[in-house]
Amino acid sequence: MGDAKCSDRLGLEFILVEKELLKLRESLTRVYVQRTGKPLWVVSENMEKGVFMSAIEAQAHEIVDLAAVK
Repeated sequence: MGDAKCSDRLGLEFILVEKELLKLRESLTRVYVQRTGKPLWVVSENMEKGVFMSAIEAQAHEIVDLAAVK
């Protein structure tokens, strides 16, 4: 019976952490939309796909201000 209570607590904690992560992702998405001027769907799609960019590409998308050059 103790195992069931522990499992329930872990399940609840997992759900709470998942909700916090979703809030964080939504906040980050809104910041990127505001910062880049790109539509929400573009930013969301790029975040979902795990699009990786070079520093120069990130600068072109206005995600970063400056890219260091050797």
